[in-house]
Amino acid sequence: MKSNAGFVGFDGTENKRTVLALDAVKNAAGIGGDLNVLLRQPHGRAKNTLSKFVRLCDVKAYVTNDADKARWEGAGFSVQGGYEDFFEDSDFIMVGTPGDQETPYVEAGLAHGCTVSLMGGAHRKKIMAALQEKGVEISDSLKADFEREFFFGLENYEMFLKAKPQVIQCTSCNTTGISRASLAARPLGLKMILGNIDRRQGDPHTVVRASPSAVSIGKGVGHQGTDAGTVFEEVAYSIRASKIPTTVPHTSFLDFVFDGDVTPEDLIESMAKTREVVVFPYVDEAGRKHEWTSEILEAFLSGFERPICPEIFELLVSDSIIPVKLGDYTILQVAMMVEQMSIAVPNHVESYLLSAGYSAEKVHSIVDEALNCVHGVWPDRLST
Repeated sequence: MKSNAGFVGFDGTENKRTVLALDAVKNAAGIGGDLNVLLRQPHGRAKNTLSKFVRLCDVKAYVTNDADKARWEGAGFSVQGGYEDFFEDSDFIMVGTPGDQETPYVEAGLAHGCTVSLMGGAHRKKIMAALQEKGVEISDSLKADFEREFFFGLENYEMFLKAKPQVIQCTSCNTTGISRASLAARPLGLKMILGNIDRRQGDPHTVVRASPSAVSIGKGVGHQGTDAGTVFEEVAYSIRASKIPTTVPHTSFLDFVFDGDVTPEDLIESMAKTREVVVFPYVDEAGRKHEWTSEILEAFLSGFERPICPEIFELLVSDSIIPVKLGDYTILQVAMMVEQMSIAVPNHVESYLLSAGYSAEKVHSIVDEALNCVHGVWPDRLST
């Protein structure tokens, strides 16, 4: 099997992790083909990232604008071709540009017969409207592609495989976290999730332009719960997303509403059995508290030697769950953490395997083993 993968916005927050992850998974799955990246203007971070990828993954570089070709070659890089060549030479495209910049790449990918994978949070209605304005025919099947959320933890892979989508909408980081938690809670009688996401306002490489006391309170529900509702149609979601002037992580304070009697221990056990979910003890066996998000992230990372780099692919859930009884319902108040930079990466590489027609039989295990993703209770009850 051979399938060339192309990356737009290759040096972006999530895509520069997806390139390395996809290379590891592609090799583990025995899929041949090149890794292609589309270059824009050369700047320091892009040049450093490209140099790393050429060394580690032997990526092939293409330029968006022919005028930049000489500048990239002058910096010591080999350029394979131009904008149209990039799409012609790629079977799969991962679009990792900032929001509202995806449309031209979606249009070009579709025109060249590529499977186009979008990172979470893409404004799909705007993209479809823009494509229609450009004369692109939106068939019923393409419209359906834009309306689906590809969350592999639901094991909806077979459905997507049969649909053979032209566009694959991956879940965003917070939607991924909510979906994994929903998957764990659904067998216990989950009816609804409501609450607030403290959404980080900046990335580590940016300056957060706000004082530590400045919080932007989200108005209305965010897309995260709405998107999760397209995956778990039987669960109701009402989740606000507020912006917090910090870099890592996103922290969700959510109320899980269950029909009947459910204990915190029930949810902890189900979470620990769910793919790419790790439960963190508030107080460990030695009596040490794990109450600060920064300490929890550091503690989790310190025990890992990832084959790529020490990324956090897992949803981290505190076992400090507060139960509330309300009539025939049980409400469990849960705090959980999402690392924006990497939690959705397994979903991205699964969309590549889907585009390559990879069978569903081994896809879960091959991704988790190649990326060393774990689940269970930290630190002594973890497994791949």
